[in-house]
Amino acid sequence: MNDFTIFKKTREIDNKITEFFNNVSEGGLLFQRAVTLYLEQGNNEDFSQKLKQVSAFETRNDQLRRDVESQLYEHTLLPDSRADVLELLEGVDRVINKYESSLYMYSIEKPVIPENYHIGFKELTQTVIDCTEALVASSRSFFAMNGEIENTLHKVMFFEKQADLQGTDLKRQIFDNPGLELAHKLQLKSFEAAIEDISDIAEDVADTLTVISVKRSF
Repeated sequence: MNDFTIFKKTREIDNKITEFFNNVSEGGLLFQRAVTLYLEQGNNEDFSQKLKQVSAFETRNDQLRRDVESQLYEHTLLPDSRADVLELLEGVDRVINKYESSLYMYSIEKPVIPENYHIGFKELTQTVIDCTEALVASSRSFFAMNGEIENTLHKVMFFEKQADLQGTDLKRQIFDNPGLELAHKLQLKSFEAAIEDISDIAEDVADTLTVISVKRSF
């Protein structure tokens, strides 16, 4: 019997994993809203509230991941499969960690982002969220064993490539602007990279999920 069926039988673990992925998904929506708020209104109270909400999700997911790890050791999941599951959860957790750390960059450094780059930052953020949503959908499919994982995993790769293209274009626009000081250009580049890096994390986790899925099929 496939030992992953433990998730069908252990409601408490299943509920915690569902909450874990819900938090990553909602954290992404809050991250996107926070970036938009910052671009349009600056570091105001609404932005700070979104940051607090993302931080709360990140803290909760750390606890959920530890709880799931503890419960997996109490049940009959085989060691190799247990390690795969934990690796996947830890990988996805890196996504929400990056949401939080990126927003703290805005809160601490308070960068001045010229309006002509707002569209580029918003479009990049949208693509990154599409990428992480595809990862969450793939991860849910993995645990649900519904055979849909291949239908979503390829989207992670697609959106990651799109984020690379958009990020490159945005960096080129920044460094081609003769009106910006080099220090300002470098700061804007770091904020672009902080967003784009999220899709790179998602791609890394998708690669891990692909390997785990292949192992499970044997």
